[in-house]
Amino acid sequence: MQGQLRTARLPKVSKDFFATLDDDYIISERLYNCLKEEKVKLGELNRILNYRNIELPFYHLYSTLTLPPATKKEGLTVEGQCSECKRNGYFNTAIFAPSGSNVPTKILPYDLHYQPFDMDIFSLADFAFTWECMGLSNLKAHGNFVVRYARPLLVVSEKFKSILEKLKIKGLEFEQIIID
Repeated sequence: MQGQLRTARLPKVSKDFFATLDDDYIISERLYNCLKEEKVKLGELNRILNYRNIELPFYHLYSTLTLPPATKKEGLTVEGQCSECKRNGYFNTAIFAPSGSNVPTKILPYDLHYQPFDMDIFSLADFAFTWECMGLSNLKAHGNFVVRYARPLLVVSEKFKSILEKLKIKGLEFEQIIID
């Protein structure tokens, strides 16, 4: 989501990298400074504000840089997709165990393939987003449903990834994208 992100309870969060319930990616000021020190290109990040317009020690990891549509998408299931844009409606493919068994549900990894594209987009930032958006968009508030937009997956450069791993940032999983 573009623009200044506002929140009420963020100061109580002690993580360096996390996603909000609306899938906005947030990084702490500590992680921001580490990434800047390592010369990771972060584009134009916005500081997060509380509802009194006071800056918080967090940044909204947002970019307008978007990869082209993937040519091959494995590990994703499509349901309820918008018939016009076909960007939303992507979900993780899950394999459910038989009822009553002690076998856990298995979430398949993504396998996204791309035709060669202009890699100059990464001259502006070491991260971008997929064209494909996860989940469904709800464009009109009705009943218990609020306006919500499906969100893309975050794609980071190898440099960005290695720094996150070096800093032992927890709760992250990485899947490699493939350029054919």
